[in-house]
Amino acid sequence: MNPLTPGRTPFALVADDDIIIRMFAREALEQVGWIVEEAQNGREAWTAFQHRPPDVVLLDVMMPEMDGFATCAALRCLPGGEHTPILIMTGLDDFDSITKAYNAGATDFIVKPLNAMLLTHRIRYMVRANQVLQELRASQATLTQARDAAIEGARLKSEFLATMSHEIRTPMNGVLGMTDWLLDTTLTAEQQDCAQTIRSSGDALLIIINDILDFSKIESGKLSLELLDFELPVFLNRVVALFTERAQRKGLVLTSTIADGVPSGLLGDSSRLQQIVCNLLANAIKFSDHGMVSLRIDLDQRPPEQRLEFPATRYGEISADDKRVIHVRFSVFDNGIGIAPGAFSKLFQPFVQADGTTTRKYGGTGLGLAICKQLVELMGGHIGAESEQGRGSVFRFTVPLQQRFPNDEINRRAA
Repeated sequence: MNPLTPGRTPFALVADDDIIIRMFAREALEQVGWIVEEAQNGREAWTAFQHRPPDVVLLDVMMPEMDGFATCAALRCLPGGEHTPILIMTGLDDFDSITKAYNAGATDFIVKPLNAMLLTHRIRYMVRANQVLQELRASQATLTQARDAAIEGARLKSEFLATMSHEIRTPMNGVLGMTDWLLDTTLTAEQQDCAQTIRSSGDALLIIINDILDFSKIESGKLSLELLDFELPVFLNRVVALFTERAQRKGLVLTSTIADGVPSGLLGDSSRLQQIVCNLLANAIKFSDHGMVSLRIDLDQRPPEQRLEFPATRYGEISADDKRVIHVRFSVFDNGIGIAPGAFSKLFQPFVQADGTTTRKYGGTGLGLAICKQLVELMGGHIGAESEQGRGSVFRFTVPLQQRFPNDEINRRAA
């Protein structure tokens, strides 16, 4: 409670072997509404403090048995004494004495002979400042507890999601495997259609499960990158092949290009790059009913001060070579429904879609772009989007990769 709160009488402890000083301090404080208890020396003050902790302590320096410095240090060790304002009253205004007072734990000092108005104002300021400090400490403790609870809640959530996703994926793989076996048997047209529906629905569910598993791994910091040797043209052809039939079914033209100057041989996590690109292509096709979906790969020519750093530590014990780092930009263009200007802030948030109505029409968990963003940032890159509602969108991400040199001693598994 604030000792200066209306309705509460503040309490001061004055310790000085000079009865005149004690009487002067008592009169000055009582005139402004304080209760005062006196002590003739440091030991009496130490005992009185334990019996009734005061709102402020006034200590003389030169006292028998325990001087003001020793008393101040002793009071700081008592329960409640660590934050109580302590004012040292001294006739010694030299630098060493002032330094010694602060080192002993004094809040402030005042030089004798005392001035009644200065004394009361100094004490009022000390008490108010101490109250503000205590409130700040209490707020900080509350915020720290809330932060720790939030972190623990997020950890438990991610752990639960990872566990559940893993446990669900195991029987789901069994369902998909038996469905494949069933499709290879002799079935009627109706049975074939039912089995195919089971298979496509299972595939869709497995994608959701994998997204949740990846998201929980990234959130918990358990996802690591691999530094692999891959050929960019091979990588591009494989990714495009995954979506060719899907685009054709919707009457979309799917194109891909690699700009001149982009090296073919690269080092990076090709599987995570493929995951990002596939997610962006899947969205582009899902939200487009006509026109073209294009994937373009080029170099992001940034000035030196804006260049991205290759996060070598995230790829294991691999040293980064600035001379070989290049900034590769992947861009996915579409002629789809576009994104409303007010929805951009939601694009890369987990479990959120730019427009809630798209969930009902197009499906999805809203995790895809959040995972893309986290993977890109894990690689040391950045991702963004441009769009015009009703006319299409372009999603771009840039990541630092390393050029492959002929003498590289590295995993040669090509993409």
